[in-house]
Amino acid sequence: LERGEMMWRTPLLLYTRLTLLSSLLFPASSFAAFRPPSATRIASSSMSMSSGTSPKKVAILGGGISGLSTASQLLSRHKQSGQSYELEVTVFDTGRLRPGGRCSSRLVGDKPPVVKNQQPQRRACDDDGLQAKNQDGNNMTPQNIHKALLANTNQQGNNDSMARVLNSCGAIDHAAQIVSVPTLDDNSGDMDHFQSQVDEWLKSDVLESFPEGSVCELLDGGEGSSNKLRLEPLQGDMYYGKGGMGNIPLVMRDYCSSFNGFGENYTGQSFRIAQDVWVSPSNGVKYIGNRNRDDNNNSDDDDGGLQWELRAGNKSLGKYHNLVISHNGKCADRIMSRTPAKAFHSLLRTKFAPYVPQWGGREMTLNSIYSLVFAVKSDDASPISKVVSNLCNQDKNDVYTIMIKNEPTLRLLSCNSLKHHHAQNPNSKSNIEIYTLLSSPIFGKQFKGPQENLPLDLQEKVVMKMLSNLENSFKLEQGDVSNSVVDLKLQLWGAAVPMNTWSSSSSSNVGGVDGFVYDATYGVGAAGDWILDPSIAGAWESGRRLADWMLKHHEESDKKKGGEWSVGLPDLTNNSNNKEENGKFVPSRVALESGIGSIPPSPNSTFEFPTSSNDGQSQRRQGGGGRGRGGGRGRGRGRGGRGGRNGRGGGGRNSNRARSNNDRTSQTVS
Repeated sequence: LERGEMMWRTPLLLYTRLTLLSSLLFPASSFAAFRPPSATRIASSSMSMSSGTSPKKVAILGGGISGLSTASQLLSRHKQSGQSYELEVTVFDTGRLRPGGRCSSRLVGDKPPVVKNQQPQRRACDDDGLQAKNQDGNNMTPQNIHKALLANTNQQGNNDSMARVLNSCGAIDHAAQIVSVPTLDDNSGDMDHFQSQVDEWLKSDVLESFPEGSVCELLDGGEGSSNKLRLEPLQGDMYYGKGGMGNIPLVMRDYCSSFNGFGENYTGQSFRIAQDVWVSPSNGVKYIGNRNRDDNNNSDDDDGGLQWELRAGNKSLGKYHNLVISHNGKCADRIMSRTPAKAFHSLLRTKFAPYVPQWGGREMTLNSIYSLVFAVKSDDASPISKVVSNLCNQDKNDVYTIMIKNEPTLRLLSCNSLKHHHAQNPNSKSNIEIYTLLSSPIFGKQFKGPQENLPLDLQEKVVMKMLSNLENSFKLEQGDVSNSVVDLKLQLWGAAVPMNTWSSSSSSNVGGVDGFVYDATYGVGAAGDWILDPSIAGAWESGRRLADWMLKHHEESDKKKGGEWSVGLPDLTNNSNNKEENGKFVPSRVALESGIGSIPPSPNSTFEFPTSSNDGQSQRRQGGGGRGRGGGRGRGRGRGGRGGRNGRGGGGRNSNRARSNNDRTSQTVS
């Protein structure tokens, strides 16, 4: 937070020094017209601001694509409309170095986090010259893999970031890999605005197009084929961030900062972003507003309509008129759990699973994905690049990204060295190739661990399984890849890609606008790929639509009652016979197929919904049973009632029961 506020302290410090100097050299009246900036806000003679009115303050939790899109649209639309009120937008992001969320990159010179009082994870087999053994006692971890993992835990004396191979070659995309413009269904509108943004980014060298044939699917050769493997190019326009996917949010951040004008350049907007700030999940968000205020958001209070107070630990992060939740997972759920916005909070409840039933599920479902970045060293070309070259010897095109279709535990392999044109050391006779390998969601769930502190034993097991399965996928000998690894970094994206999206039927009441959630009563909204489409495009478009609606609500609040401005909220009352009439979660088939988000559809799709999920939905809708708290079973239509510790919940119209594990399948990963 201190780093994020440095840009505000400089003008205040300058003002203080000028004021002190003026008191010595000039009469007090000489500086009567000079006033200190408030969040870089200085009155402009070219714009008539309403005197005596406090600025509209908006807090955005999450500095990913949806959060930055919301901020940029709020600022740009406010400036274009020439409103008399001032607007302050603050983004709070948990990223240690930069914003971006899942759209981020590792850059040259990035330093690892400083871990205080870290307990060493050494074992008896960690002595030099010995190989580490996994917990199953069968697979031996090669020494090169084991040393690279130890380096990641800050246990080696020399952990200089520039001494690491991964930190010295170039940009590395370790999460989101592809930008595309999906086609939405008729009820969700179009992506014309995002297409225009993509065109602008291409012109300004923010994005670069994947060359034709550089994104392929890896499949087995099939019966009757002389080749064991085959590569099939994936069709459709696809892009990536030039200089790294993390360049996209950096450009968006800089665009927002451009609204921080001074003097005559001030047009009524200000922006700040606070990095490495964790809003406390338990008590970090508090509703302080008056829910009985009138439709124009006025009240008799002296707070000027402020409704939300944010805190990080014991430190206050300020009070705001509006709050935007632009991230998901358990933190978003906990942050809003103690607020009066119950309908809004109900949509943030999260389930973690590699799939959803065909009817979509009851709540937001996120998968978990392992991201393994590894560097291989070879005298000529790595075993991976040799296989790829042999498969595409006729096309002679570089293959940047491979969607792995012949191995259920893996989903994607991307060569950062080719994509981002890593320079090789001219004084070295060997080449370094850096790859990003993404697991399948089923693999991520089976080997899921504590995201922020993966045990060393688990890391060894996951790394060796992923590399071994990669060798199997490429029909290589065991050890061909793992023995040539010189550096690696393993990361678990515990809350990775939405498997379903929230589709609200309230769009008919708001002129066809959907793709976001907004509770006008409490002034809180949500944007993200889980509401529109599980992709960068979906996150960007969701933030844009939410920002437009929030400004429209503020500027035209006299045309409707406060609650009528709400969008996408579920009905938590018992007045409706059909709960889905206000919205439902729908499965994202493309995301379920790829496991890594919405990309151009595959002609080799083999995904099928688990049959047990369909049966579970049928039982739920007919019987509505379920376990009550404490192990009791509930009966009746809808959700099961809350049973006592050994009792049964209240009855419904029939006595069908739904097993608590209806949505589970027996899928396992070898």
